[in-house]
Amino acid sequence: MLLWAGRNVFPECLQGISQLCRVMSRPSERAWEAAIHMVGWLKENRTRGLRFCAEGNPNPIAFSDASNKADPTDGKAQYGFVVMLHGWPVIYQSKKLNHVGLNAMHNEYMAMCETGKHVVWMRQLLAELKLVNIIESPTLIYGDKFAALNLTVEDFVSTGNQYIYLPYHYNKEIERLGYANFRKKSSKYNLADLFTKPTPKGVNTRLSDYLCGYKLINPGIIEDDL
Repeated sequence: MLLWAGRNVFPECLQGISQLCRVMSRPSERAWEAAIHMVGWLKENRTRGLRFCAEGNPNPIAFSDASNKADPTDGKAQYGFVVMLHGWPVIYQSKKLNHVGLNAMHNEYMAMCETGKHVVWMRQLLAELKLVNIIESPTLIYGDKFAALNLTVEDFVSTGNQYIYLPYHYNKEIERLGYANFRKKSSKYNLADLFTKPTPKGVNTRLSDYLCGYKLINPGIIEDDL
């Protein structure tokens, strides 16, 4: 039930649901209490859900983020992303990275690659639907780590990036092909922050209002606030 709610109606719950799914093989009383707590929150907010409208950003934009706190069982960190169109989320995900990150930049770079894959898929779908006016310019992908963002456009090898698997340099390819443009966004206003870690109530409320379409992401907000 929680998976259905997170995937279809309450994206802000996905990070918590992902954590709960990790203990499904050996559930504990603590995990059960956490799940029931989330069910209670869903009941209290059952009239909220996602807000769809024709306003907001007319071109898709994406937010990407990754945690630097690795799972102690396998060393892999949590990542998440969301692609917004007309003020509501069309694609979003909160999962564990497929590989171990050696530092924060490494984790962010891998998360950006996963985001880029879905952005390219969505752009190809929109092209098939003859909605080419929506994707005339590169899709903006916002992240909050300068080192990872710089690596998408600069070809340099350092002690911090020499161990990155080659497939993750897909970021460089989609940047050069004009499919995506990676930009810096403060962690304070990175919507994907909700998918990587538990956030305080104030942060959760502020970001989830944009994430769920109750506050529209317009060009002014992107440049000045987000």
